[in-house]
Amino acid sequence: MISKLLIANRGEIARRVIRAARGLGVSCVAVCSEPDAGAPHVAEADESVLLPGASPAATYLNVDALLEAARASGADAVHPGYGFLSEDAGFARACARAGLLFVGPPPEVIEAMGSKLAAKATVSAAGVPVLPTVEIDGAVPDDRAMASVDALGWPVLVKASAGGGGRGMRVVEGPDALADALASARREAASAFGDGTVFLEPYVARPRHVEVQILGDAHGTVVHLFERECSIQRRHQKIVEESPSPAVGEALRAEMGAAAVAVARAIGYVNAGTVEFLLLPDGRFAFLEVNTRLQVEHPVTECVTGLDLVRLQLLVAEGAPLPPEVLDAAVTGHAIEVRLYAEDAVHGWQPSAGRLQRFFIPEDAGVRVDSGVEDGSEVSSHYDPMLAKVVAHARTREQAARALAGALERAQLHGVTTNRDLLVRILRHPEFLAGDIDTGFLVRHDPVTLGAPLADAAARRLHAAAAALAEQARRRAEAPVLAAMPSGWRNNPSAPQACRFTGVDGEVEVTYRFDRAGLCTLVTVGGEELVGLEVTSCTPDVVVLSVAGVARRVHVARDGDRLFVDGAGGASVLRARERFPLPGAQLAEGALVAPLPGTVVKVTVSVGDTVAAGDTLVAIEAMKMEHEVQAPAPGTVTEVHVGAGEQVEAGRLLVVIDEDDGGA
Repeated sequence: MISKLLIANRGEIARRVIRAARGLGVSCVAVCSEPDAGAPHVAEADESVLLPGASPAATYLNVDALLEAARASGADAVHPGYGFLSEDAGFARACARAGLLFVGPPPEVIEAMGSKLAAKATVSAAGVPVLPTVEIDGAVPDDRAMASVDALGWPVLVKASAGGGGRGMRVVEGPDALADALASARREAASAFGDGTVFLEPYVARPRHVEVQILGDAHGTVVHLFERECSIQRRHQKIVEESPSPAVGEALRAEMGAAAVAVARAIGYVNAGTVEFLLLPDGRFAFLEVNTRLQVEHPVTECVTGLDLVRLQLLVAEGAPLPPEVLDAAVTGHAIEVRLYAEDAVHGWQPSAGRLQRFFIPEDAGVRVDSGVEDGSEVSSHYDPMLAKVVAHARTREQAARALAGALERAQLHGVTTNRDLLVRILRHPEFLAGDIDTGFLVRHDPVTLGAPLADAAARRLHAAAAALAEQARRRAEAPVLAAMPSGWRNNPSAPQACRFTGVDGEVEVTYRFDRAGLCTLVTVGGEELVGLEVTSCTPDVVVLSVAGVARRVHVARDGDRLFVDGAGGASVLRARERFPLPGAQLAEGALVAPLPGTVVKVTVSVGDTVAAGDTLVAIEAMKMEHEVQAPAPGTVTEVHVGAGEQVEAGRLLVVIDEDDGGA
């Protein structure tokens, strides 16, 4: 039996494993990088070991450091979570050599399925349908390889042979773009998984991504625990998952389940895993890959089956047979999960790093939140930007979607940009509610529109008014004299008080006036009076505004010059403007700066080069993804301030372009 478990991971999944292990009386050891030293998973573990460094390679991917942490803490087992080393056969073997029980499938199985290329060959031999594949060895395909690629048909999909999560994947529309896509995918895959091997498949337009949860024990029993729909993706990475799939009926469920079990039996699978399929528009399905680990989206399966998959992983690792509740599992109700990311969906999924001033998601009936962060957590640029998985389980799919959207809308998320508003709009979209989804959902529906603030113009005006009134309450609370008097009170009527904010609508001015009784008698936003508005109560944190007899409670939180406003139809972020700003140096026209902190992996231009709009100038790696800085307009490069390998902070000047004037 496992007595002490080292969790070779971080964040949400580390906390999830701790929760399950505690239920079995198992002591838990956390590991952490230097940026994660104060993370919640560290505080919740019984013991922790610091891994010196910040990068994944130096910490969570450092096999020697992890084994030393296990030795020093006296752990007798290792749970790899997902990502990092969870599908590394070498790590599983190293654990065995060190006398540690690895909570996962045997190394031979991981190795066989760790390469998508090898996995496809094995699965095809077992009679499961697969898509055709072309492997490219060199940096540039030779004539023979190019003929094979042409035979796939354009566009094609470049995929990393190792790992997952959308890393190392590129859609290539034609031959001219292939070499750059291969190079970029190889860099990203090597950074994320330590293996830059890539291959090509036909790009299937509008398929569904449907996967089957499998579970096997060491006694030869293998079962499937039904399917999950994971079609709504951005950059080939899932953001909405659900079980059961709205596209899978009983007959197809049985067929896909049988195929998944056949794959598991063919490779001698033990422990939890997932067999992933593409469900084609004509109803056929084709094998994608086997994930030899726990999936991010495992909670939806847990919700509909009532099983604890992490607990079962630990029991199977100890040698226990699958219990009766697994063999007799059935689907009850419907569960939907969304991945809440620190990223800006409106601006190309740009990750957002920084301090989470406030992190609150209401866990109403049927809502589950698995998070790796809490109030005050630092969101680092070194790791994946996922903050939490939010799940709703209800009797029907529609009810689950409604409950989940409502919980997200009421969440208070301060300090970093998130994809919350995009997720709410997806859950309420007519196509989603009709089950008419596929991997092209976010191609057909512009993320700029879906990710726009939920708060409409009227709500944003109320938010600006609440922010101004909360600010005056804060100033009065901090005032050394006459604290009982509202800000701006005058013995005789005079000009109203004014303050300015910058938000999604640009700069907005709010004015307000208090009468002799201390009542607010006037509020204008952007020069427009909010007629019929009554200020019921006002503190630095909560402002209650009544319009036509309907009271709205608005929460306001300040962090530096930013004000986070929640309530009255959504959320707003406003930046308070200085009344007397200090003069400072301004960036030159045409200057391009780093959108986020990270490592420069590629600089494609030199001083004097001519560029077209959309050309990639610099590529920055952050949060396990490669982000391109592109020319906003045609012009000539006049300055280059960075080189490959440099670490840059957000806002660092990268390149300056002398933009063409269009021939004027």
